[in-house]
Amino acid sequence: MNRRTFLAGTAAGAAGMSALGGAAFGKGQGPPTTTPPQGRGGQGGGGRGPGSPASVAAAKLARVSLMTLNFGSMLKFPWTENPNENQTLDVFDLPKMYQDIYGVSHIEFQHGHLVNGGQTPPDGAFFREMRAKLDAAKVTATQVNIEIGEIPNLAGEAREKWMTLGRLWVDAAPIIGVTRLMLNQTGLNEENKANCTSVWKEIQDYAKPKGIKISAETRGAGGGRGRAQAGGQAPAAPPDPRAAARAAFTLLGQVIEAAGAYSNVDIGNVGAPDQETLHDAIKALYPTSSGNMHIKSSPLWDIGQAIQYSESLGYKGLYSIEVNPEPAIRIVYNTIVANL
Repeated sequence: MNRRTFLAGTAAGAAGMSALGGAAFGKGQGPPTTTPPQGRGGQGGGGRGPGSPASVAAAKLARVSLMTLNFGSMLKFPWTENPNENQTLDVFDLPKMYQDIYGVSHIEFQHGHLVNGGQTPPDGAFFREMRAKLDAAKVTATQVNIEIGEIPNLAGEAREKWMTLGRLWVDAAPIIGVTRLMLNQTGLNEENKANCTSVWKEIQDYAKPKGIKISAETRGAGGGRGRAQAGGQAPAAPPDPRAAARAAFTLLGQVIEAAGAYSNVDIGNVGAPDQETLHDAIKALYPTSSGNMHIKSSPLWDIGQAIQYSESLGYKGLYSIEVNPEPAIRIVYNTIVANL
């Protein structure tokens, strides 16, 4: 890894933290709050500046995870033939960087950062090499997000193909120590609910004896809004955002229960228009939590309050940061440790 390049970048980014605006947030989220209220809901966290882990108890940092998604544009892989000028970070150096820069011992992988190609089966040799790097840095792989296809409408040959590849991911997960695999249920609705449940239950039943939890994240108000109605009519009027969000996380919860599976609340992707609705989603899905929660910024509610509420329910799992670039990561990171 070119740590000199990475550290220079973090220092430069921190200098402009007050002007982050809309450029410093991950997919599906609003700009991070740069001047949150002081007190338990504020930033805080005791950070020692860019490139340093926060000066907090180890037990607090043990609750933080970082997604490889945050560094995707910087990563280069064994299969990267002609890296561009931004690809300065070798994927095998991520575990050590997590410890050196953040003091974080949990890493969440996008499946495309572990294989060359979306439908490529896991490679045991690559996984073993990655496991060696993880162990050397004392970092645990907590989850792989397997974006190998959307499951609600899978049928026939497509379903068998997905299931075959899904089983290979379940079989490979123990090599790098992962106990959670998150699938993609985009497009879930009442019409495909039964089919989605069937697919999800089949892969969870296969994974359970191996100690693997199959989860899915909240996906806003579903994929149906804004589409033209049958007969070329104009789209229906958008539903009340609170009602739409509640309907979406209620439906997801029903499928999870029926499949014997798990939830991964993505607080930036709940579709919640306000703090109360966000808390309702957290509470509704808390009983089936996989022990992992995605966390990112939004102008609609406060991260610190969401963390405090989750803790009040008894949540003891991970807060997995899903933002970029580095200054935004640091803001969310500091907010997490300030509210634990």
